[in-house]
Amino acid sequence: MKRPGPIARLLLGFTLLYGLLIAPWPGWNDAYGGYFRALGRASFPDSGGRRLIRFEAAHTGQTSIDTSITIANRDKADAKGHIPAEVLGLDTRSVGWVPTALILALTAASPVPWRRRLWALAWGLLLVHLFILLSVSCYIWDESADLALTTISPFWKVVADGLVETLITQLGVSFVAPALIWVIVTFRVRDFRAIQGVVG
Repeated sequence: MKRPGPIARLLLGFTLLYGLLIAPWPGWNDAYGGYFRALGRASFPDSGGRRLIRFEAAHTGQTSIDTSITIANRDKADAKGHIPAEVLGLDTRSVGWVPTALILALTAASPVPWRRRLWALAWGLLLVHLFILLSVSCYIWDESADLALTTISPFWKVVADGLVETLITQLGVSFVAPALIWVIVTFRVRDFRAIQGVVG
């Protein structure tokens, strides 16, 4: 029996691994949501200045929205100490876990030596987390303008709205970005030549 080629092994391994990682295991979404909020608090700390920012578990009744990001401007507090705030809903599974699971599955299934896979996994997870934090920072930046926490021109407001639509709402880039990161951190030019030779 002919052994499957590297592309077939990649596709089979990725399908199995990604299916296991993305399956709705009991309690996993809550656990990841807690991790995501802790990462948010560490990356966007509330320093006690004019910007108030909090990452909390959401109780909106919408099953997909598990995290709320509260943003407020302390300088806008009224005489009673009430501060106008924006509450941003976030589906951490879609924004965070989907790209993380994708890079894990793609890297583990890659037809390269295990030593290189481990290095690629370390770099891939780092870059995917930076991508996730970039997505969240765009969300916060866009809403901060409405609270006078930042001043942006009409052009950059359109850009910010577009980034939120792309990174947070539509989520297509949650699949594209990890795939590009995987290719960059995992493969060398000689790997593509070897695969091309096998296919050819």
